[in-house]
Amino acid sequence: MKKLFTLLAFLCFGMGAFAQGTTEKNGKVFHLHPGEKEWNYAQAYRSGNMLYISGTVGNGDMDKAMERVYKTLELTLKKYNLDFTHVVKENLYTKDIEAIKKHRDIRKKYYGTHNPAATWVEVARLLDSESVLEVELIAEIKKTE
Repeated sequence: MKKLFTLLAFLCFGMGAFAQGTTEKNGKVFHLHPGEKEWNYAQAYRSGNMLYISGTVGNGDMDKAMERVYKTLELTLKKYNLDFTHVVKENLYTKDIEAIKKHRDIRKKYYGTHNPAATWVEVARLLDSESVLEVELIAEIKKTE
């Protein structure tokens, strides 16, 4: 239980000294927080030309949660010299889909005019019961367009 709390505390409340994360296995695996290894989990995993970014969670008011989630995703993309124009798929899970609609301008700030495929789903609960939002991404490392 303590390990779960430690991981959730890192994921939800702060980046601390580990904010820059660590990259392993020739850049294939990126750990944003130290507790991820205990769960056999990585913030991101590169396979060939694709980057898979794990769900990033946000707590509190939806506008603050969205800002934090997209800022963290931006940090992860930058670790691979990417930005949101490289994203080809987004999966968003929320406990309040109406709040997502209300604050869509926050998401638009990060994507600009880019339009990746996306799925947005309202759920009853996320791993941490305090989380209101979780977003995962798939990005193309070298654009083929």
